[in-house]
Amino acid sequence: MTAAPPRAPVIPVPRRPPPGEADPATQQRRRLRWSAAMAGLKARASLSAVGSVRRRQSLQVCSAARLLTAVGIRVVVVQPSTPWPRTGAHRLGIRNEAGLLGDLALLTAVPRTTPGWAAVADRVLPVGPAVRCAEPHDGVLCPVTVTFRTEDGPLPEPPRTLNEVVAIRGLVLEVRLLAVGREVSRAA
Repeated sequence: MTAAPPRAPVIPVPRRPPPGEADPATQQRRRLRWSAAMAGLKARASLSAVGSVRRRQSLQVCSAARLLTAVGIRVVVVQPSTPWPRTGAHRLGIRNEAGLLGDLALLTAVPRTTPGWAAVADRVLPVGPAVRCAEPHDGVLCPVTVTFRTEDGPLPEPPRTLNEVVAIRGLVLEVRLLAVGREVSRAA
């Protein structure tokens, strides 16, 4: 009889860790990156031209993206089933459960030409003097929802502080641009 060779030991393949907390080094790195992104925003804002609307909006969009990236948040934009109107009066209707970070995600996901975008941008990232534009009283309502989730599914409760945000591994902000509603009068 021949002897069989000895069996090789079975080494388990490392699995992806369950969603939970990021390690302390990652949390510290995210806090430092957030601080650096805020400092960069303030420096760029002080150097930008006062009267340039496009430059101000570009600074707001890029800064929002830098701040979200700094704390490890991925933004997923879900497009509507029918596109938003490009002409005529329309306005932004926001249901935001994600607070400040949701507003930052909104700046990166919603077109700058949408009425209501500038109001959110000037409230969240005040860069220079706010530009007031007349919002339409009547128009098509363009609804948006912003929610937190992880790569593996929804969160039981959304994080409310920076420390809670940097501690979550695989955090995703989902911006849903919903189908356009009917024309609604603002006075109604």
